[in-house]
Amino acid sequence: MYQGHLVVDSDCHIREYWDFDRTYRDNIDPEYREQYARLSKAVNEQKRWPGDVGLGNLLWPRPPGHPMGVYDAFMAEKRERPSSNGLTGPAQVTGAGREIDPACHWDPTIRLRDMDIAGVDISVMFPSQSDGLCRLNDVGFESAMHRAYHRFMTDYCAESDGRLRWVADASLRDIPDTIAELQRLAKDDESFAGIFISRAMPDDTMLDNPVLHALFEASQDLDMPIWVHGGANRPPFTPWVDATNSLYHGLGGMYAMSALIGGGVFDLFPRLRIGIFESGSGWLPWLIEKLDDGMRPGAAQTPLLKRTPSEIVHSGQFFCSLDTDEGLIEHVVDEVGEDVLLLSTDYPHGGSTWPEAVPMLTGLGISEGAKIKILGENAKRFLPSLAAWKPKAAAAAG
Repeated sequence: MYQGHLVVDSDCHIREYWDFDRTYRDNIDPEYREQYARLSKAVNEQKRWPGDVGLGNLLWPRPPGHPMGVYDAFMAEKRERPSSNGLTGPAQVTGAGREIDPACHWDPTIRLRDMDIAGVDISVMFPSQSDGLCRLNDVGFESAMHRAYHRFMTDYCAESDGRLRWVADASLRDIPDTIAELQRLAKDDESFAGIFISRAMPDDTMLDNPVLHALFEASQDLDMPIWVHGGANRPPFTPWVDATNSLYHGLGGMYAMSALIGGGVFDLFPRLRIGIFESGSGWLPWLIEKLDDGMRPGAAQTPLLKRTPSEIVHSGQFFCSLDTDEGLIEHVVDEVGEDVLLLSTDYPHGGSTWPEAVPMLTGLGISEGAKIKILGENAKRFLPSLAAWKPKAAAAAG
């Protein structure tokens, strides 16, 4: 808690691939067990060390990495493999050099301990690579893999007293199946936080694609938000992850936001809330200005748009996570306001600001009201089920 107010990490991760079989094997639908066994074997053969992804060359094109400006492979310095830390694989190390126990991906007590260290009350977890499963040829198998992950996460969060929340994978090639999972999970799992979609469609069309309208309508009807996230080397593709990752996230967020606003999604579904995650926030003032200049309600290029982009941003429908080590947060609050921003740590990834995210945010030169909103009050508006949560001691006293 911060001054008695909720602290919500709206974007942290499970590395579902760290121990692939632990996540999927016992949770896969029986009719896909043989197919899963073959995929698992291939993934594990691709892994270069415990905890390595193992999916890239199987599912999406991954051109050889190289330092920027160096195009002859023999000129590039060889990389050292991560060293073992005596756990189940190489240590996870944050940007600040903090080691994180990789068992946090299957042992929720470790994650809860790290949340306590960081002063975080509730964490919302994204998967880390499963949006790439859209490259599986068999759409039914993709959906089965997502269902297996959903079962794993329901079990993972079950004993957390509401502190652990998670977002579900979307099978964007099978919207009816995704809606069925949305409806099932919204009914059966109190830790479920909504559907996660990538920043572009698997066919590389934008998020203004009308095929998504049924999913948006179902989410609106259930009062569940849409969570937009993505990674490099997965839709929309980027040349190579090492050189473009930091820039890609910002561009990906801008790409998604432009499509959703210009395509009239917020106007077609006026009670739907959508958040952009792991894209930073410093670009928001610039992009909003450019969208207001270039997107006119009812124009030939934006026929479904009813309001100006800036009106949509301030309508309570749009949210965006920030990275607490960004240098422009104060500027964003001044220009865009304090009502759209959400706290993110990216725990346990390499760029994570764990466990310093909360003190980094509270140390900024913004008002106390803005700090309280960004730390958790905005998240309660984005995901209303958070508003009912109380710390165990407060709940017992009440």
